[in-house]
Amino acid sequence: MTATQPQPDFLTTAGNMLEFHDNVDRNKPGLLELTGVSQHGRATTSGLNDYDYQSLTFLKSDETHNLQQLRTISKSSIPNEILEHFKHIKCHCTMGLFPEIGRAWLTIDSEIYIWTFNQARDVAYYDGLSHLIVSVGLVKPRAGVFVDDVKYLLLLTTPIEVIVLGVTFAENAYQEMQLMNRPIFVIGTDNVSISVIKGSEDGRIFMGGRDGCLYEVFYQAESTWFGKRCKKVNLSQGLVSYMVPNFLKVFSETDPIERIEIDNSRKLLYFLTEKGSIEAWDIGTDYTHARRLGRMTQNDMTNQALGLITTLDPSIFKSVKAICPLSADDSDKLHLMAVTQCGVRLYFSTKSLNAQNGTAACPPSDNSLFGQPNQQSILAETEPPKGLYLYHVRLPPGHTPNATTNKPKQVHAAFYTEGTMLMITTQQQEQDLLWSVSSAPSVNFPYLVESTALEILDGVVWGLAEVKEPSAPKLKSPLNSARTSRKVALLTNQGTHIIELLKMADILMQILLACNGPHHEEVKMFFHSKNQREACVTALLLATSERYRGGEINLWATQAFMLYGGEPCFQHQKAFQNANNRNVANQSLGPSPNVTAARDRLPMYMSTPMPNAGAGGNSFPASQYNVPLSPIGINQQTQQSSVNNENSAIIFSAKHDGLYLYVARMLRPIWQMRCVDDNFCSKLNVQDCDSLLCDLLSLRSFLEVHSVHDISTSNRAPFDSHLDRTSGYSNILINNSHMPLTEQRNLSEQAQVEEKRSLSSLNLFIKHACEVVSLWSTLSHHPFQQICLQLSPEQKKLLKCCTFRDLFLTRSEVCAFLIISLINLYLKDKAGVGDISNKLRDKCPNLYRHEDAVTSKATELLMTAKNSTSRSEKEQCLRTTLHLCKEAAPTLPLHSICQQFISTDFYEGVVELTAVCAAKSDPEEVGIHFYNNGEPTEDREGYTCYATRMNYYKEVQLMLDHVYQTSCNKKTVQDETQSQVQPKSAPSAKSSTKQTIQKIVTQTLQIKDPLIHVTLYEWLLAHEMLSELLDVVEPSLGEFLRRSVSRNGENVILIDLLWKYYEKNGHHAQAAQILDNLAMTRSENITLEQRIEYLVRAVMCMRNGNVGSSISNGIFLKELEDKLDIARVQKSVLADMRALASKNIEAASAVKELNFALYDITQLYQHFAEPFNLWECQLSILNCSHHNDPLLIESVWGNIINSIVEEPGTTHERSVRLFTKMELLVREYGESGACFPFAFLIRELEIKACQLKLPEGIVPEKLVTMNLDVELLLEYYSRMISMNERVWANEGNEWHLIQSAIRVVSLLADNAQAIWYRSKRRIIGKAQDIVAGCLNICYQKPDTNRLQHSLKELQSRLQRLLV
Repeated sequence: MTATQPQPDFLTTAGNMLEFHDNVDRNKPGLLELTGVSQHGRATTSGLNDYDYQSLTFLKSDETHNLQQLRTISKSSIPNEILEHFKHIKCHCTMGLFPEIGRAWLTIDSEIYIWTFNQARDVAYYDGLSHLIVSVGLVKPRAGVFVDDVKYLLLLTTPIEVIVLGVTFAENAYQEMQLMNRPIFVIGTDNVSISVIKGSEDGRIFMGGRDGCLYEVFYQAESTWFGKRCKKVNLSQGLVSYMVPNFLKVFSETDPIERIEIDNSRKLLYFLTEKGSIEAWDIGTDYTHARRLGRMTQNDMTNQALGLITTLDPSIFKSVKAICPLSADDSDKLHLMAVTQCGVRLYFSTKSLNAQNGTAACPPSDNSLFGQPNQQSILAETEPPKGLYLYHVRLPPGHTPNATTNKPKQVHAAFYTEGTMLMITTQQQEQDLLWSVSSAPSVNFPYLVESTALEILDGVVWGLAEVKEPSAPKLKSPLNSARTSRKVALLTNQGTHIIELLKMADILMQILLACNGPHHEEVKMFFHSKNQREACVTALLLATSERYRGGEINLWATQAFMLYGGEPCFQHQKAFQNANNRNVANQSLGPSPNVTAARDRLPMYMSTPMPNAGAGGNSFPASQYNVPLSPIGINQQTQQSSVNNENSAIIFSAKHDGLYLYVARMLRPIWQMRCVDDNFCSKLNVQDCDSLLCDLLSLRSFLEVHSVHDISTSNRAPFDSHLDRTSGYSNILINNSHMPLTEQRNLSEQAQVEEKRSLSSLNLFIKHACEVVSLWSTLSHHPFQQICLQLSPEQKKLLKCCTFRDLFLTRSEVCAFLIISLINLYLKDKAGVGDISNKLRDKCPNLYRHEDAVTSKATELLMTAKNSTSRSEKEQCLRTTLHLCKEAAPTLPLHSICQQFISTDFYEGVVELTAVCAAKSDPEEVGIHFYNNGEPTEDREGYTCYATRMNYYKEVQLMLDHVYQTSCNKKTVQDETQSQVQPKSAPSAKSSTKQTIQKIVTQTLQIKDPLIHVTLYEWLLAHEMLSELLDVVEPSLGEFLRRSVSRNGENVILIDLLWKYYEKNGHHAQAAQILDNLAMTRSENITLEQRIEYLVRAVMCMRNGNVGSSISNGIFLKELEDKLDIARVQKSVLADMRALASKNIEAASAVKELNFALYDITQLYQHFAEPFNLWECQLSILNCSHHNDPLLIESVWGNIINSIVEEPGTTHERSVRLFTKMELLVREYGESGACFPFAFLIRELEIKACQLKLPEGIVPEKLVTMNLDVELLLEYYSRMISMNERVWANEGNEWHLIQSAIRVVSLLADNAQAIWYRSKRRIIGKAQDIVAGCLNICYQKPDTNRLQHSLKELQSRLQRLLV
């Protein structure tokens, strides 16, 4: 329920079709179009032609049965106790009606008597006045001024004062009326007699005086500093004072106000004076905003009417006797109707025509095209009222050339409602005649056609008014209006006569009863003479009426709907346009064939269809209103091969359109209504909601009994073959002589398929609407505002902007979170949700599904478990909840349930429930196969199932997040408080959390779905719980790590985890491969030390006994060892490079490069060691690569020695550095062979010692201490002696080499015992050769006695060692 569901196709289809039909219905011709004013842009007249007035016989094919358009409901006389008071009448008596409370009233002098219409008589009276009662009025008070018990205010006027009495009732149904003894207000009349009183719906009181002024009684709850609690305001005074000079007011002639009428829908007031003048007022919101709009005298009206009709007697336009306001529902552009004494109706508006000439009476230009609407001549809808304008004159019956009825005479009262006009004429002195003139049966005509009926009354009518039904729904629905007949009460001197103005449903019922069923020509004529959609709607009113359910009327109406509702068809666009030019509805105007011809001769009406501005500026001609195009047929192109034209459109049957129109009218009052107001109170009250639900359920029952197939399929009446059952739709639209019969049949079948689809959508929409309204009704029977206030801010905002249209079509999530809020209200009050859950399941099973009921029950059980103190009881509740949820899976609100499981620490339930949801959503394990198969991109179905499973398993991650975050929060609190009472509580809490996570891990791994394992591994990895991750021994972990590494090849952590997993599970060869790859990975996140460590571990893994001996493994091990050697060389390069980094920017960059990757030996030499003169590194590289280039090696050694010697410092310091470095290098390279040029090193060291004037013999001494081979040392010194180079003399000490040779031999002689006896003679022999060579050189030089002596002495010692 929490997830937003996409809008189903059937809702889209039904919604578009409903709005289409509603738009067409809303934009059908109104009074302004029917009277021709909209088309001509000027005032018009009608009533002179035969077709303007017709009896109801035009609905029938013969005169066999008489149809009635009004019916007497009841007659009741004046109560006897009131009649007895007539004997005591003195001077004045008057009568009237209070339709608001269903009562009539009678005044006799200063007393008033009030009684009810119905048979249960309730008589009330008031005799507290001492003066004659002049006028009486009943007004509903303004809200918040009086106590709630005061339902109405009764105003009684006398010549000197106005008395305001409070009216209360014993019960809400207005059954027992009571008048308060003391007046609420008493207002002086200022010597102006009040002739009429009228109240508005919002509680304002208006009075008409004999002085011709309009007054308003302003009242409030309490008096203020600036005004009284009640006062009388003369609205006309300012205007009269301004228009008439003071000295002329005495001589001005007064015109008393005789009648006041209020249009509450537009805040307009009209009053009629005794002399027939009409004045219009905009009453605004209070008396300070009231303004006079205009006044039209009797002469003005007569002159304007004569300007339209010059052939009639002017007297028929004089003496206006009644005014009837036209509400916004009656006409949106004409506002007032006045009736003259001869029955002429004058239609007025308070807005002017936007004609080019600027005046209403001005005729159109001669250059205007005939038959084309003048777009500038229609009334501006946004223009405020600013005057009173006469736009149409309607002559009464009897003025047509072939009139069969008499003309009305002596009209003295009139009443108008919903297209029906009632006029009271005086036939005889003590007997009146009732005229009924109604346009309701003629809705299919593009001009004003009315039917007439006469009824003789018992006496003289004193008043007439509509009877208000107390139980009538407040929601104004066109459907309820068509179903409910209006009742009008006529008050005569004999009593009350209540009549009913019959609707078209009543007329159809009369026809069905007269014909004893639908199989009659008259019933067919009813459907063909009216707009067929309207006829189908009328039949549906009877077929779905609860009043006639199970009776003959219900059955006959259903059969008529099926028989005469027509069939769907396809038609090409051009053929459809040609069909539009033929007025289908007007082909059956009546029996006279001259009607059409007569109409065509009139210049008043146009031959083209009436334009009607629709939404968005579209026009809906009258013929198009009769035969609407389908929005589905227009927007969709059929794919069948038989329809070749892209402009093909479907024409649905009248049954189809009638059903949609029926629903559109039913839902129109709430379609664009906001669901709630700003205070989150429902804008649809309980009574209206229940009434709407009743209508929806009735239609739903009708559609369940009569399937879509039955409605869409043509029905043929078997009893009468000569009757043509094909509708006017099919006759015109499918009749195409150029189309083969087979193709016509194919088109017909396709049209039926399309209609069935549309009707199926409507059927599903009706079921959905029933559930939505049922839900709203259920919510309205609860504290609705409290339910809304529990919502989140985002939900509140969405609800406040939501209309009922949205609720029906697109906002199913609004219903979902309202249901959740309702359930939470019960849970919050700790009440059981079983009853409300069962009720919701019964009323709206699709909005509140089985899984939603399970969720509610589960929530209740979890709350019980949370509050339970018994461990066993809590465990039982949790297990029961889990069992319920498993059965309802996977359509549960999983997140909500899991969060509740988490709140009760029922972690095992989260794991099991998510696994069950995943398994039920993918029973074939397509998602698992998708994962095991490497997640191929082309497998869309597999990916969908895989994503669905992973979405369910996110709840496990959320649960682990909760546990982890709770642990972190506890640790933070403990660190902040630094508790001294229990300092060891933190480790225990941490240990407990670790145990909880470990338990969840264990439970999760017990599920055999590898995808839930993946979810777990991802969470452990994200929270850096690597040790817990490596404790897992499932094969799925290895697969997860392999895939993760393949996707994130640069993620060192994943690679590190993978080799550890392999090593831990005995896969050493794979671990070595991973380590090798890890070491060779080019990344800034891996240091050189780590790379070397990886290689070391790789070598160790390959040397493990479990690896096995094979050629490939051996080769790989050798490669690893070589890489390790090179890596160590690189390490030395890095160390030397770091020493240069502080002085050399390039060296700093090289440090980063050396850490970024492993390089081969050539790259190390060429890119790092050589460019940066890293001599020791070069030597190490040459040694590692076994490079045998003596000159290069000697050059490197020489550079090493020179770099040390050239460093600043004393001779001693440089000497120490030199020999220390040499000792280190000898240790490293002494056994390396080619990389240790011993002879070269001896010579270089001796030269440096000579240059630095070091102590004689220091080089031999240092070399001997380095444990070098003495024999080689003697050999190389012997060679240098024999060469007798002049380099020593050049360096400043010609005898330096001989001194060093003496020192070498001396050291040998001193340590002779350490020489191996087998090589002793050979070594001593080489020493003797050195001594001999030195003596030979000394003999050749002068001043060498001391050296000769030393050499001879040394020679003797060597000789002794040989003995």
